[in-house]
Amino acid sequence: MYRIHTCLLALFIVISVPLASTVSAQTTVDDAEVRLHYTLYYENFKNQNYRDAFPNLVWLLYNAPIGYRRTSDVNFRRAIETFQGLANEEEDPVNKRVWLDSALVQFDRVIPVLSQLDIEFDPFIWTRNKGRFIQSNLDVLADLRSEMIASYRSAYEMDPLRIDPYYLDVIVQDMYQGQDIAGALDFLRELRDKRGGEESIEGLIHKYFSVIPPDEQIAFLEEQYEADPDNAELVTQLFGLYQQEAYREEMLGLADKVLSMKPSAATLRLLTRMYVEDGDNERAIELFGQMQALPEIEIVAQDYYNVGLAYQDMENFREARDHYRLAIEADPEFQQARVAIPNLYSTAVASCGVADREQAAVFWLIADEYSRIGDQDGVNRMATAYPNAEDIFYVERWNVGESTQVSYTCRGMTISGTTRVRQRR
Repeated sequence: MYRIHTCLLALFIVISVPLASTVSAQTTVDDAEVRLHYTLYYENFKNQNYRDAFPNLVWLLYNAPIGYRRTSDVNFRRAIETFQGLANEEEDPVNKRVWLDSALVQFDRVIPVLSQLDIEFDPFIWTRNKGRFIQSNLDVLADLRSEMIASYRSAYEMDPLRIDPYYLDVIVQDMYQGQDIAGALDFLRELRDKRGGEESIEGLIHKYFSVIPPDEQIAFLEEQYEADPDNAELVTQLFGLYQQEAYREEMLGLADKVLSMKPSAATLRLLTRMYVEDGDNERAIELFGQMQALPEIEIVAQDYYNVGLAYQDMENFREARDHYRLAIEADPEFQQARVAIPNLYSTAVASCGVADREQAAVFWLIADEYSRIGDQDGVNRMATAYPNAEDIFYVERWNVGESTQVSYTCRGMTISGTTRVRQRR
C-alpha cells in the first residue's frame, strides 16, 4: 500500500506544479536551499537509491531546474533515469505506468523550461529520446505508439541529416503497417531527396520496396528517374521492376539508357531476345556484337540461338544456320538449336521453292535432320514432299534404298549431303 501511495504522490508532485513557476527559478529560490536539495538527491541518485532521490530531484526540477552551479540539462537526464529505475522496480503495471508517465512529463517540460533559462542543450536529442523512451517501454506504453512516432518524426524535421536511419525505419514501418502506403512512399521520396546516396538510406528504401505493391514502386521510381535521369541505380531498379511486372513497352523505352550504363550480361541477353521477338532484328544483332566485344561476358548457347532467330527472320539463312551450329557447339544438349536447323531448312525451301524433281531430293536431307533429333513428326511431314515414283524413274542415278548425293541452295545457304533415296508416302 505504501508503494502505491508513493507512486501516486510522485505523479501528483510531477504533474501538479504549474509550468510557469519554473521561469527564472534560481533567481527567486535561496541558494542554500537549492544546494541542500541537490546534495540530498545526488547522494541517493549516485547510489541508485531512486526512491529517496526523487522528492528532492523533483523539487529542483520545478524550482531550480539546472540545480546547484550547473548550466546543463543534467538534472532532467537524471530525472528520466530515476523514473525509469523506479518503474523497473515495480511489478504492478499500474504503478509502473505512474513512474513512466512521470518521466514523460519531464520530457515535455525540458525544452520549454531550459529554453527560458538560456543554457546550452540539444532539443534534437531530447525530442528523439522521448520516442526512444516510449519505444523501450512499449509493453506498458502501447497506447503511446503514435506519440513515439511523432517524436521521431519531429526529430527528423529538426535535423533530417542527423537522425539515425534506425528511427527512419521505425517511421516508415509504422506507415506501412497502418496501410498508409502513399505516405510511406512520400516519406521515402523525401529521404532520397535529402539523403540519397547514403548506403543505409538506399538500403532502407530497397527494404520497403519489397513489400510495397509493384505499381506504386514503379510510380515512385518513375518520378525519381524523371528528376534524375542519369542515376544508374534508379535506371537499374526501374528496369528490373518493368521486367518483373512485364511492362514490355516501358522496358524497351528504357533500353538505351540501360545499355549506356554498363548493363549486366543478363540484361543484354534479355534485350536481345526482346528485340528478336519484336522483329527488331538489326538491333538484336547489333546488341549481340556489343556482347561479343565485352571480354567479361561469356557468350552462351542461348545468345547464339537468339541471333540465329534474328538472321532467319531476315532470311539470311546461312548466318542463321551458322549461329545455330555455334549454339550447339557451346552446348551440345541445347535442344532448341538442334530443332532450329531442320526447321530453318524447311523455311528456306518454302521460301525459295523447288524448281525440279532433283531439287525435291532436299526433303530427304531435311528428313534426315529431323530423324537425328528424334522428331518423327518432322520426318513424316517431309515424307509427304519426297520425290514420287515417276521422279525417281526419270533420274537415272536414283534407286530406291540406295544412297545419293544432294545439294540445294537458297539465299546463299547450301543444304548438301549424302542421303538415301525414298519414295513419297
